[in-house]
Amino acid sequence: MQRRTDVGSRGGSRVLLVSTNRERQPYPVVPNGLACVASALDAAGHRVRFLDLCFSRDPVATARAGAAGFRPDIIGVSVRNIDNSDAIALRHYTPEARGVLSALRHAAPDARVIAGGAAFGVAPEALFRDLGVDYAVAGDGERASVALVNALTSGEEIEALPGLVRDRNGTVSFTPPGEDADLDSLPAPALHRWIDLARYQRHGATIPIQTKRGCVYKCVYCTYRNVEGWGYRTRDPELVADEIEELKIKAGVRHFDFVDSTFNSPPGHAIQVCEAITRRKLGVQLDTTNFTPATASSELLGAMKAAGFRSLGITAESASDAVLAKLEKGFTAAKVREVAERVEKHGIRTLWIFLVGGPGETPRTLEETLAFAAWRLERGDAVYLTVGLRIYPGTTLHRIAIGEGVVPPDSTLLDPAFYFSSALDFDATVARLKRFASDHPRFMFSADSRSAVLPYLTRAASVLRLPRPHWQYMGVFQRVARAMG
Repeated sequence: MQRRTDVGSRGGSRVLLVSTNRERQPYPVVPNGLACVASALDAAGHRVRFLDLCFSRDPVATARAGAAGFRPDIIGVSVRNIDNSDAIALRHYTPEARGVLSALRHAAPDARVIAGGAAFGVAPEALFRDLGVDYAVAGDGERASVALVNALTSGEEIEALPGLVRDRNGTVSFTPPGEDADLDSLPAPALHRWIDLARYQRHGATIPIQTKRGCVYKCVYCTYRNVEGWGYRTRDPELVADEIEELKIKAGVRHFDFVDSTFNSPPGHAIQVCEAITRRKLGVQLDTTNFTPATASSELLGAMKAAGFRSLGITAESASDAVLAKLEKGFTAAKVREVAERVEKHGIRTLWIFLVGGPGETPRTLEETLAFAAWRLERGDAVYLTVGLRIYPGTTLHRIAIGEGVVPPDSTLLDPAFYFSSALDFDATVARLKRFASDHPRFMFSADSRSAVLPYLTRAASVLRLPRPHWQYMGVFQRVARAMG
């Protein structure tokens, strides 16, 4: 049965919040952002129902029934991603979102429809036009959504709220989102109130925790600065520990995933978060796949190990200086090797994450990355590699792609477009990676993550209660998936 959560019986509007993300490969992602909005609206006095479509067999029918049964005044729809950013096994999510929106409109024709989610931080105006909603919110959603719903509830004139996208006499108007530094005054996300966390965990998901928003790095392909802004807005480490402790006590969660843009930057704040968790003696396991080699001191790694890190994912993207410079990663290949050795000395296993085909990539730079990958695989780590870079609006890569004639200047990029270095042959590159994968079971590139068998293997690992993260069993998963393929 689809989980539906009603909270509050006070005045205000009846707000139906719908999470449209149904991607479950390699594992489903808990809709943390929409839960933050749900808690904020509930605290503001609105009656909120949360409808999560991730596990629905028929999302259109589930959405229609949810809207008809609740009779909302306002519908909020979250769109997490435009697509899966995978050039080999592309999936485009906005067509399905359109189907859900149509069902919601028909079931609750008088409701005002607001859209949001990370995808609107990437392409707010183009998505607004494409989905045909009444309003949209880009960037931080808590205060903007509350202000918008309050105005719609009271009938007040809606001003230019930070992050608001709307139609003004046939012209789409977008007010850039504000960067609210005071995250600590927001209501706690309280994921367990809104989401069936146990079901997500059964399917291999880890439970997200955010310690900050924003980013200071300049990676040419990244959308974090568009979505969360420049610079860091940190949370009080004690409040982060409070959230983890509450989820452990009330929902039985013992494995958490830090989903910041970069968990270990600024390093001082990361250390303080780890120390706050350690002081509580919570006995939880911690993870992140957002760890940069740019800053990884022994002090930081020691604090992470003490807090509960046994593994982590490092987003190196390349092990070639030529490519790292073009991607503007802020570190060198020598730094990547240094961090690899330091992390290993602290007894932390690593999933290394790479991108192939970016600016400056050649057959020689690819071999440099594969040589590093082979070294780490021999040392017991795992490697995940993506082929091609999704081009998103407003990024440096977008400007590079326009300059090289890869995409036209007027493209909205809602239809996915990818950058792949002209110095590489795509088919030959994929063939090289397949040969490498056949010799290294713990190596996975993006096409492997689309295996129809992988979700079942991940769920089996969860049912058997194998220690997380499940990527550490990648070698076994790969052997089984390739044998059945």
